[in-house]
Amino acid sequence: MYLFKLKAFAVTASFRIPESHTFQQTLPLPPITTLIGLVGAAVGLRFEDAMKFREDNELLLGIIGTNQGEFKDLWKYHKIKASEVISDVLVREYLTNFEMSLYVGSQRDDVVRHVRESFLSPCYALSAGNSDDLLKIQQVGEVKNTDEVPLLEFKNTVLAGDYSANFDSAIDLEKVPITETIRAPQVYLLPTAFNFNGSERRVSERKSFTFVGSPIRLRDPIPGFQIEEEAIVLI
Repeated sequence: MYLFKLKAFAVTASFRIPESHTFQQTLPLPPITTLIGLVGAAVGLRFEDAMKFREDNELLLGIIGTNQGEFKDLWKYHKIKASEVISDVLVREYLTNFEMSLYVGSQRDDVVRHVRESFLSPCYALSAGNSDDLLKIQQVGEVKNTDEVPLLEFKNTVLAGDYSANFDSAIDLEKVPITETIRAPQVYLLPTAFNFNGSERRVSERKSFTFVGSPIRLRDPIPGFQIEEEAIVLI
């Protein structure tokens, strides 16, 4: 597998859970569709074309990320109620000082190098959720050719599938700072494919993803990549 890693930072980030309305809770890490959109922005593709680009080139993505806190923001907006337009307020949840490592992989060396070059000079501004949450690229690594290995331990990442019944905690409480929040894995059923009709899109497929926070140890290993200190699975 050919892959490269990029590191990025955003002062604020928000990855809204689909279908949430007046309380827009954020996921702890960007879902796969947000990562595809990020690649599309770098390459210069609309979201629909970015989805096809990923499918045609069997592009795989992996994410590791942390933040230093959360806050909620009130948004005033207008909505149609009966025959009139009225003002209302929604609550949007944000992450602060968001740092992430994005891994981009494919069996095709030329595709990975093309995406890497795109992140060095993105076509469009990159964001961490909302358009206001600008994402700063800090480092774009070189392309490596590496093989999968069986992995057991993960933290601050996303795994494809539901591992809620297949893990034990790997937290060493004696080494955890008292200010650090302990987060158990969370499983979400998220969109992975859409039917597009002009500017309209409808979800055509959903899959389960496990968002891993604090360190866990799976009971059965899964294939992934060990890149320096980071254990990553491409999805």
